[in-house]
Amino acid sequence: MTDASLWYRFCRGIYRVYFRLYHRGRVIGREHVPDTGGVILAGNHVSFLDPPMFGQACRRGLYFLARDTLFRHPLANWLLRSWNVRPINRDKGDIGAMRLVLKMLAEGKGVVMFPEGTRSPDGQLQKARAGIGMIVARARVPVVPMRIFGAERAMPRGKMIPRPAKLTIIFGKPFVYPLPENVEQLRGEELKAVYQDIGDEIMRRIAQLQP
Repeated sequence: MTDASLWYRFCRGIYRVYFRLYHRGRVIGREHVPDTGGVILAGNHVSFLDPPMFGQACRRGLYFLARDTLFRHPLANWLLRSWNVRPINRDKGDIGAMRLVLKMLAEGKGVVMFPEGTRSPDGQLQKARAGIGMIVARARVPVVPMRIFGAERAMPRGKMIPRPAKLTIIFGKPFVYPLPENVEQLRGEELKAVYQDIGDEIMRRIAQLQP
């Protein structure tokens, strides 16, 4: 599968053993993730466990984003990059992150994104931010909705050691959002409304995923 080095596959295998044995993990709908080509995998975000658990659940190599301060130590920098994690500078706003994601999607990579922007404080789905809508509208690649259940119990906010809570990951069918024909002419609030509609549709599809 694409974008999966030997080291990446080895680490993914370790995470899969951990997922299945420690969390009695179950994956539903893995076949919905395209094996090749640019694709956005959009999931809910409730725990620091979410990125590696979504990553181990896929056959292909995926790419992730993390704040650049995590890359300062040489060992951390090497490890994160070897796991397909790319740094973003939050001080420069969302523009740099969007450009990076668009570049990776144009290169045919699968990119994990969290439409809510940050971890949910209570485990419930939150409203999407408009940023993912902008990326979907510009990249024009399929979106695979995905959802993880149990991560907020396995590793809630403020905890560093995971508990053996059961985890379930569900992937929905990929979809391409139907953009308005005049989207190229839209500006300002009208364009922002389109971006928000895309984000809302993604969250609606995530909400439909039930074990």
